[in-house]
Amino acid sequence: MAAPPLLEFRDVSRRWRAGILGAVHEVTALEGCSLTLRAGEILAVTGPAGAGKSTLLLLAAGRVTPSAGEVRWSGANSSGETRPQLIGARPWEYHFLTVRQALSFHADVLAHRHATLPAPTRYIPLMRRVGLRGMSRVRLGALGPLDKLRVVIAQALLAHPRLLCLEEPFAHCGPGERADGMALLRRLADDGLALVVSGRDGEACGGQGTADRVVHLIEGRVQGTRAPRRRILELAVPSPDDAMRRLLPRLPSLAQRGRRLRIPLRGTSPEAVLALCRDAGVQVRASRVAEEALPPPDTAR
Repeated sequence: MAAPPLLEFRDVSRRWRAGILGAVHEVTALEGCSLTLRAGEILAVTGPAGAGKSTLLLLAAGRVTPSAGEVRWSGANSSGETRPQLIGARPWEYHFLTVRQALSFHADVLAHRHATLPAPTRYIPLMRRVGLRGMSRVRLGALGPLDKLRVVIAQALLAHPRLLCLEEPFAHCGPGERADGMALLRRLADDGLALVVSGRDGEACGGQGTADRVVHLIEGRVQGTRAPRRRILELAVPSPDDAMRRLLPRLPSLAQRGRRLRIPLRGTSPEAVLALCRDAGVQVRASRVAEEALPPPDTAR
C-alpha cells in the first residue's frame, strides 16, 4: 500500500470576520482548496498580492486551522510528526550575530520548545549542505540575499522537518542568485523533503523547471494545477558522439537529437552547463534555451 501524502488539503477554506468603520464583514482568504504533496516534491503556489498564498502556507505549516475542510500531514490531523517549518527569505536575528551564532541560538530555541529534538554539537555539515561552507564567522548583516536565505533554511533544518513552507524566498534575489536558490531547493527535495514555495509567478518561486507542480490562486480560489514548463538547453557541437561520451558522466540527463545535445535545466543555469562543457573539452558552436511542457504528475505515486 502506498504511503499517504505528506500534505493533503481536502476542500479547505479559511475565513475570518473583520471590522471596518464599525461594520463587520467576513473575509475569505482561501476557498475550497484541495491538493496533495508527497515527500520529494516541490509545489509552487503562485498568484497576485491578496490571492491567498500566505494563508495557504500558514495552513500547510499548521500555524492556523481551516474554517472548513481538513488539512492532514502524513495521514494525521496533527502536524507534530511532520514538523513543518514556515520560513521567509531573511533571518530574524540581529545583524551583528555571526552565521554560527545564529544557528546556535536557533538550536537553543528549538531545544526549549521541543525537548525531544537532539541538540546539535556541530554545524559545519549543515552549513555545507546549504552552501554556507567557510562562512561560520560572517555576520548576518554582511550577507547577500541568497546567503541570508541559506541561513534561514539551515535554521529550519535544525528542526528535522519533513515539510518546508517558503514564502517569497527569492523576493530579494537577482536572476543568478534565484537559479542557485532553486538548485538548493531541488537538492533538498531530492533528499526527501516536501516543499511548498510561494511567489507571484512561476519564475519567482521555481515554477519554471524546478517545481513538480504549480498551483495558481486568484482571490482565494485555485484557478488551476498544472505541471510547469521545462527549460532545455540545446547545444550545437561539431562531434555529438564524442561530446556525449565526455559529458554523460557529468550530465546524466543529457540526450542527443540529431547533431544537437539537449540538457534539462532543472536547477542548473545555462552558464554552469557551458562552463562544464569547456572543462570537458567540448566545443560549443551555438546554444539556445527552449521550453517544453512536462507531462502531468503520476497521481498514483
